[in-house]
Amino acid sequence: MAAKFSATLEDSRGRTTKRVYGMETQALLADYLTAITTFTTALEAVTDLGLVKATLLIDVAGEEFAYVADSNIDVGATASAWLDTTPARKGSVKIPGIKMTLISSDGSMPITGAVATFLAEFETADDFNFAQGQQADSWIKGALDK
Repeated sequence: MAAKFSATLEDSRGRTTKRVYGMETQALLADYLTAITTFTTALEAVTDLGLVKATLLIDVAGEEFAYVADSNIDVGATASAWLDTTPARKGSVKIPGIKMTLISSDGSMPITGAVATFLAEFETADDFNFAQGQQADSWIKGALDK
């Protein structure tokens, strides 16, 4: 059965935001936990926010990480993708509290390095998916939210 992963993130001012990500079906609970570990590692590399709660139908302990000083819940970025649907449709993934070092001076977010690693979690044949169960076939662009 498919599952969802819920991430509660906190900034340095004590404010929180919650994101819910759909997951592909895994054979064992251990497989879900492995997928979440990979996902949270990729998420930590692209956000200044701290992960304060990770939930997969039940709380998942041990995946939390602390927020970075001066992190800001109001700052985020969005990556747009072509989904693996017929006909092809667009989808997007929000990255809350994006690390400003990952943003170019023009406000774009290059899909390289830590950003590419995080977004790969949503690509075809990986563990996480978009709201309706689709996965990314290719990435179009990334940008700082306005």
